Amino acid sequence: MTTTKALYNDRKDEIEFYYQVLFDVMSYRVDDEYEDYNIDAFRSVIKTRDNSRFVRIMKSNFLVMLYNLIEACVKKGFEEIYEVLESENISYVHASYALRDIWSNYEISNAEKSNAKDETYGKRVKSILEHVISNAPIVLSKKVIEKMAGGTLDARSIKDLLEKHEIFLKETNPGKKERILIVKDKRNSLAHGDESFDEAARKLTLVDLENIKTEVLIFIEDAIKGMERYYNNKLYRLSS
Repeated sequence: MTTTKALYNDRKDEIEFYYQVLFDVMSYRVDDEYEDYNIDAFRSVIKTRDNSRFVRIMKSNFLVMLYNLIEACVKKGFEEIYEVLESENISYVHASYALRDIWSNYEISNAEKSNAKDETYGKRVKSILEHVISNAPIVLSKKVIEKMAGGTLDARSIKDLLEKHEIFLKETNPGKKERILIVKDKRNSLAHGDESFDEAARKLTLVDLENIKTEVLIFIEDAIKGMERYYNNKLYRLSS
């Protein structure tokens, strides 16, 4: 999982750098209490034409960056696992039962959604059977993850993806994950134009953002560790 871990560290450094810039723009109270943002109560290190508006936009963008980290790291982790299936020539009969289900469900769903004639559908099913019989390596891609996730990712959907692969998640901070859900929901509202960058994160304070950042990073680290254990112990293979 070298590539995934390197990607995570790079995105994490980017997040931490951006957060520090955001802190410098919002700056600090003399008494270091910054639960509520009031530009007049802060001594700003960085000044713009309109710090108040700039901060609101930066906070919204910060949530988008956090979501990008979540999606990039989760997808890359599964991509690395899928790549080793092909490189080790893992066929259907040698793959774990979980991967068999994932592969077959994906292949069959692609055949079912075809608008082609019944003859074409039959050929597709025959091709799947021949793939299994010939012991050809099963091929999976990030499209499988996108289809299984059903859209954007949050803690619940990531846990579901891990469980379907039979990847064990040992959580450092178990419990509800409302803050990760905030990241997903705000990212979606921004991507679809339902909220502007000026409005989406207006009510979130620096403390809120720091707590959100911490929860996201811890959860993604735990997810990567789970995928790494799965990868290193070759749990994608059928146990003897």
